[in-house]
Amino acid sequence: MAELTIQQNFDLALQHHLAGRLKEAGQLYRQILDHEPRHVDAMHNLGVIALGAGRNDIAVDLIRRAIALRPDYAEAHSNLGNALRDTGQLDDAIAAYRQAISLRPDYAGIHSNLGDALREKGQFDDAIAACRQAIGLNANLPKAHNNLGDALMGKGQIDEAITAYRQAVVLNPNYAEAHNNLGNALNGQGQLDEAIAAWRQAIVLKPSYAEAHNNLGNAMRGKGHLDDAIAAYHQAIALRPGYAEAHYNLGVALSEHSTPIGGGFRKPPRRGR
Repeated sequence: MAELTIQQNFDLALQHHLAGRLKEAGQLYRQILDHEPRHVDAMHNLGVIALGAGRNDIAVDLIRRAIALRPDYAEAHSNLGNALRDTGQLDDAIAAYRQAISLRPDYAGIHSNLGDALREKGQFDDAIAACRQAIGLNANLPKAHNNLGDALMGKGQIDEAITAYRQAVVLNPNYAEAHNNLGNALNGQGQLDEAIAAWRQAIVLKPSYAEAHNNLGNAMRGKGHLDDAIAAYHQAIALRPGYAEAHYNLGVALSEHSTPIGGGFRKPPRRGR
């Protein structure tokens, strides 16, 4: 390790981390742990980097080790919930979020994450309550409004969901997932032109957003614009070659294109997170 104190190296690692220089940050965190194996913050932050890289098992191990050393570490419990959720351990993720909230009841982001996990479990009333709690703590948290919209959609309260998604994009106009979800909700209310505009905006913001291209394709098919629909499905598949729903929809659109009087079942758009 360079001739700096442990704290100075950690401060430098944190600067790299916050600036998105994750390789440099990770190297310094590991060096710190080589010299001080019980450095909780370096351990936790290294787990966070692993989580962001999709190395969820490593993230779970590192963050659990940090919690063992500091059981009242609310952020670590929250990030453990994120890692467990990404590995499909939804019940354990919910328990981790609840533990984080018990330690930091005023932590709006954790309430929002809990709400989204509860939505995945189909517990829509609890999900709505958790998201509203997050918004009560921080009304300017776009993700909480988006997650509330998702929970309301699950409950079938589409008008309320539209309001929530609109607030998410007001707070963060660059929130591609919220634009996509707004498109789905508008489509559910028969407002197809507005839905198309929302999906197009999602694509402008995130050109690699395969679900938005697929949703746009469905809308173009619904309007009878088969060439545009086929192009949108091809783009979705180019971005995600294994996207089964887009392949199916492309097949139906091609069939309709060659046989204009033909029909075909169109699967509903998928929501993004």
